[in-house]
Amino acid sequence: MKGITLVKLFTILTILPLMFQSCTKEAPKQVEDTAEEVVSPVSNEGKVIANQYIVMMKDSEVAPAISYANGSFADRATKSQFMKEKSVVVIDELNNFLISQDINTENVIAYYTAVVSGFAITLTDAEYKKLSESNKIASLEHDREEALPSFTVESTDNGGGRAQTTPCGVTRAGGAVNAGTSRWIWIVDTGIDLDHPDLNVQTAYSRSYVGGNADDCNGHGTHVAGTAAAINNNGGVVGVAAGAPVVAVKVFGCSGGSATSTILSGLNHVANNNYAGDVVNMSLGGYYGNGCANGSSYKSILTALGNEGTRIALAAGNENANANYSAPACINATNVITIASMTCSFGWSSFSNYGRGPCDFIATGSYVYSTYLNGSYATLSGTSMATPHAAGIMQVRNALPRASGQVANRGVYYPVAVR
Repeated sequence: MKGITLVKLFTILTILPLMFQSCTKEAPKQVEDTAEEVVSPVSNEGKVIANQYIVMMKDSEVAPAISYANGSFADRATKSQFMKEKSVVVIDELNNFLISQDINTENVIAYYTAVVSGFAITLTDAEYKKLSESNKIASLEHDREEALPSFTVESTDNGGGRAQTTPCGVTRAGGAVNAGTSRWIWIVDTGIDLDHPDLNVQTAYSRSYVGGNADDCNGHGTHVAGTAAAINNNGGVVGVAAGAPVVAVKVFGCSGGSATSTILSGLNHVANNNYAGDVVNMSLGGYYGNGCANGSSYKSILTALGNEGTRIALAAGNENANANYSAPACINATNVITIASMTCSFGWSSFSNYGRGPCDFIATGSYVYSTYLNGSYATLSGTSMATPHAAGIMQVRNALPRASGQVANRGVYYPVAVR
């Protein structure tokens, strides 16, 4: 599979042929990984989609579906059915609000009903002005393109019948452990190779919000899933939470194009179907610009998910820039953590965004070997690759990561995430 150009999320460089670094233990130190290029930040602030907006309502005006719950649910299926029924009620209320504003409900692109109430919609200038003056709205923002830079696949590895490999990053995270199956890891990404022999994919709950099914045609999501949860068997690789169920929430297609509203639809699906102890991995986002954490739709839904008890791992970003200006990495909330990237030798990955405000932990993101398309394996680099180590840790621990050791950058120390 040489010369095939795909699209990445937080993946930089090329995939390295059969590259795997040994895991000899070294003391934490500050080292620049000069093998990786530095990417200049490109702001997403201006990448607005014309006349397309995301509206979040105040809970006091339109309550989300979860607010109708009376205590906990007996099981996941019971919760999913409850949320499905109550979402109909929320949609009716959202439509009534739009009708009261003389706005056609057929202009709605997506409804958000689970843990926040809102919608994505196309509006005229006059309609936008009218909505912006409503005291029932919590936030009103432009929908934005989620454009991703490309990378080239130099080679992949079909596994070749070799013995199972424990990637360096998994060792640095405290090693693999056979995971329980009650807590799921939701991979909000490019999908997952649904029949990869090294992954336990929950296909019944997997969804695509970019057309087609949730099968991965990019590779990024499959790679992320393997780092978090590849099965402990006789071949391929093993993940941190070995064999944990992974769910594909496909919000990026083969070419990598998406929109903020699409990603929010994926998160709404998670919120409708998650259960106690579940984890969300979001190896996505980009350099945004000023004030990305203020009043954003990302912040609303991630805060609500975290408050409900779901743990969320966010990639810091690959612009070698301050993560305070990268969305959703900039968001600080209960049970929401942002992950920077290090090398296997505890050096700082030169591409990684930084900032101890948003960046809670660091994990291995340079030269990470994991599952890939069509049952294969590959080596990638990026904070995307660091983040699922933390997701696997949280699945196993049913808690946030522990810290063991630290990595320095610009005089600031970042704790290494371990289970």
